[in-house]
Amino acid sequence: MFVPPGQKESRVIFYRNSAACGVVALAPQCKRIISDPRYTYECLTESSYTLTIPAENMIEYEQGSVWRCAYPGGGGFRSPDVTLNVSSK
Repeated sequence: MFVPPGQKESRVIFYRNSAACGVVALAPQCKRIISDPRYTYECLTESSYTLTIPAENMIEYEQGSVWRCAYPGGGGFRSPDVTLNVSSK
């Protein structure tokens, strides 16, 4: 997720099935305000953030989960919803 140009807040919210599962901010170092220990959150730059699901956590629990991220500063900036399909092979 990228912070939209011209916006003041350097943070994003990650959602799993419409529930916040992580908030990551740069203040001034990378800070995980809310984080689920099953996932890895990182600040790539002051305007780019990632959430990674480690392979060992790719279990049936994640099958069909719907993910998105959003910028909390207003303006309706968010990613499209993405459904996770876990392969059994």
